Amino acid sequence: MAIQLDQTLAPTKVAAPQQFDIDHIAPIKESFENLLEDSSQLVVVDLSRTEFIDSSGIGAIIYLFKRLKSQQRVLQLHGVHGQPKRILTMLRVDRAIPFVGGEVAA
Repeated sequence: MAIQLDQTLAPTKVAAPQQFDIDHIAPIKESFENLLEDSSQLVVVDLSRTEFIDSSGIGAIIYLFKRLKSQQRVLQLHGVHGQPKRILTMLRVDRAIPFVGGEVAA
């Protein structure tokens, strides 16, 4: 008897760029669109390498969050630190999208 594993329980992860800004947004937006086609219930955006985020990066995260929420799916942000953490916290993004994982050592 074969055991069937439910792959939708495993998180789908995508790494954000080091500079999550208008100049580097195109590839990550394409990745986000692909995530919306995926069937996993949990999506994790890894910000542990991200040193800078601007309104374009924040907008992309909010867009992904809203689209996933409409599909009854969950988004988490991993490794948020430094400038991105200060901006996302100031904008209260952490109240809607959980931050997971520890901070990266400076």
